[in-house]
Amino acid sequence: MNKKRTTFFLLSVLLTIGTVYAQSNKINAEIAYDDGYNFFIGNDLGRNGYYKQKDVARVMGQLAEDIGIEFVAAAGDTHHWGGVQSVHDPLWMTNFELIYDHPELREDWHAILGNHEYQGNTQAVIDYSQISRRWAMPARYYTKTIEPEPDEVDEFDTAKVFFIDTTPLIQKYYEEGDKYRDVFEQDSTQQLRWLEEELAKATEKFKIVIGHHPIYVSEEKRVDEEDLIKKLDPLLRKYGVDIYIGGHSHTFQHLTKPGTKVQYVVNASGSLGREPVKGPDTQFCSSDEGFSVISIEKGRMKMTFINYLGHPIHQFEVKK
Repeated sequence: MNKKRTTFFLLSVLLTIGTVYAQSNKINAEIAYDDGYNFFIGNDLGRNGYYKQKDVARVMGQLAEDIGIEFVAAAGDTHHWGGVQSVHDPLWMTNFELIYDHPELREDWHAILGNHEYQGNTQAVIDYSQISRRWAMPARYYTKTIEPEPDEVDEFDTAKVFFIDTTPLIQKYYEEGDKYRDVFEQDSTQQLRWLEEELAKATEKFKIVIGHHPIYVSEEKRVDEEDLIKKLDPLLRKYGVDIYIGGHSHTFQHLTKPGTKVQYVVNASGSLGREPVKGPDTQFCSSDEGFSVISIEKGRMKMTFINYLGHPIHQFEVKK
C-alpha cells in the first residue's frame, strides 16, 4: 500500500471511529432529587473490564457515593460471549466482582437474564444469589416494590419494578436452539400471564418494567422487536406502565410512540457502544457507553443517562 493510500485509509478509520464514538454533549441537570429514592440501571456489562467497562464502573461508584443509591438493576448480558457455566465460573470475578468493586456498589444487584446468558447455564445466574451477598436474583422474572418508611412518606412515592425475561419471548432464539438451549425449558405464556396479573393488581404510583431486549430501537444492526410489540407492548399500554427499559442494543435511546404515555428506553451498554440511528420517534440517542439513574420523589420520577465520563447527557421526567 503506497503512502497516499495508507494515509487515506488511516484517515477514514479515524473518521469512522470519531463518528461512532463521538462523545455526547454534557447537559446541565440535577441527577437526583434532594430526598429522592435512587437506583442505577446497567446492562451489557461483561467484557472482562475492556471497552470502557472499567471506566463506566468507576463512574458508577463515584456517583453512587455522591447521590446514594438503594440498588442496581442489572438488565442482562452481565456475561458476554457465552454466559457462565456455573456459580464458580471465573467470569463472575473478571466480569463482575472485581470490576464493580467500589464500596458504594455493594448494594443489591437485581438481575435478569440476557441472550448471552442463554448461551450458557441460566440457572447458575440465578443460583449465584446464594454465593454473592449482593447478587439478588430470586427467579427468572419477579417484582421489587419501592415503598417509603414511615419517616420518608413525604419524600418519595411508591413504585414497582417488574423484572422480566425477554429472550424466551422472541422466536428467533428458538430457531437457533443449538446455541440457546435453555429457551426450550421456559414457558413464555406463563410469564406473560404472570406479568399481566402483577401489573393489574399493582397499586403503586409508578410502574417500571425492565427487560433485556428493547421493544423499539433505531440502529443499523437491529430493528423493532416484532415479537415484543405483539406480546409485551399491549400490556405496558393497558396497565399504565411509565417506563419500559431494555438494553441489548449497546446504545442510549429514548423513544416515545403516538397513543401511549409509555417512555421507551434503550439503556446503553457498560462496554463497547454502537452507533444508533435517529428515527421519527427518537427523543435522544447516543453511542456513548454508560448507565442510567432513576430518581423518585413525591409525584415525579426522572431518568438520567450517564456516559462513561460521568456526564449526564439526557434526562426526562414523569409527573403524576
